[in-house]
Amino acid sequence: MSIINEALKKTEESIQKSATKETAKPNKKPKSKPHLFYILIFIGSLFLCSLIFTIIKRNIVPASAPEPLKTALINKESQIAPILPVADPSTFPEEQTKPERKFILNGIFFSNNGGYALVNNQIVRENDLVDGAKVEKITINSVELNNEGKTVTLSTNR
Repeated sequence: MSIINEALKKTEESIQKSATKETAKPNKKPKSKPHLFYILIFIGSLFLCSLIFTIIKRNIVPASAPEPLKTALINKESQIAPILPVADPSTFPEEQTKPERKFILNGIFFSNNGGYALVNNQIVRENDLVDGAKVEKITINSVELNNEGKTVTLSTNR
């Protein structure tokens, strides 16, 4: 029986030692999870950005919006008559100038039949039309076009 008593005493001692170790350790709080904090910051920044863009969108006025009619006093009796807005003369269709055409020389090549040029990605020969301009002359380094009476010279820059 003494062997059993000794075993029980040793077991009680080891239980008491482990209990004192557990009680000796301070209670640690579980670590807060920083990824939740980052998620909250991300959601908050998305909300803030959408709010800013909404405010900016409301303040933008389209360029084509008509200007409201202005009023002015005509005489001392406080009669009000509208002043009609005057249109900008540059918007009249008869005074608008045609946009200048741009011609790009992509290449020049020759064959037994004569010279060819690649202008605005179109293969042309002399007397052909490219975007409304007539090809007058094709040389090794340049192409001359007649655009509404004006001579335009395109070169290969070599």
